[in-house]
Amino acid sequence: MYTLDQLKRILGLQTTNQVRNRIEAIRDLLEPHMRRGPNNRIILDETGLGFLQALQSLCDSGKTLKEAAKALREEKLLKTKKSSSEPERQALEELLERCREEVRFLRELLRGNAVSRPEPWWREWIPFM
Repeated sequence: MYTLDQLKRILGLQTTNQVRNRIEAIRDLLEPHMRRGPNNRIILDETGLGFLQALQSLCDSGKTLKEAAKALREEKLLKTKKSSSEPERQALEELLERCREEVRFLRELLRGNAVSRPEPWWREWIPFM
């Protein structure tokens, strides 16, 4: 568990406000890994530290804080999609196949129940129909 002062030293930053700015930039990613300690201090776990280090390395490579945060979110989203996409895809394909079977069944049902209806009596009075 890391406090702001420890994070400042680890990330090589000058002030704790710089750490706070980085935390605010990716708060949505850090929220599950962040908690409050004594005197309402912000404390991050190892995973949170990893996110901040990744953000700092992107900032050090020349990106602005907003650009780095956006890139980190996209990377996290891509990893999440890859890990959950296979079971999701299989479930969707099963659902699609069940829907196709139901459509086939309903089409057959309609073909069997097709009844020819007589022309309405007023149709002979309207020549253009």
